Amino acid sequence: MPLTQSTRDGHLLLLVSGGFTIFQAAEYKPQLLGVLDNADDMLELDMSACDELDTAGLQLLLLLRREAIAQYKQLLLVGAGPAVQNVLSMLQLQDLMRPDSDSDSDSPSASLQGLA
Repeated sequence: MPLTQSTRDGHLLLLVSGGFTIFQAAEYKPQLLGVLDNADDMLELDMSACDELDTAGLQLLLLLRREAIAQYKQLLLVGAGPAVQNVLSMLQLQDLMRPDSDSDSDSPSASLQGLA
């Protein structure tokens, strides 16, 4: 299963494996938002096993970030495989995913961390 949910240190952990592209976008969107809704104050996202990321997948990732901010939840990117790192780097979005770059929120609680 490409999206696997578990817990770690009392927080929800979502493992994304395989592709995170336009071909999975319609299926993943409600699942991602549902997992975020069920998370307490933090959702950890592990994309270390994600082998493909396109702009549709990136859009879902940014949507998840925006929704986390709206819900005052922390979204932590605890693993980013080469495909994820390459896309974020190419589009110069790796800084957007750091806690100190949360310019659209008064709180760093919803930013993605751990991409460096």
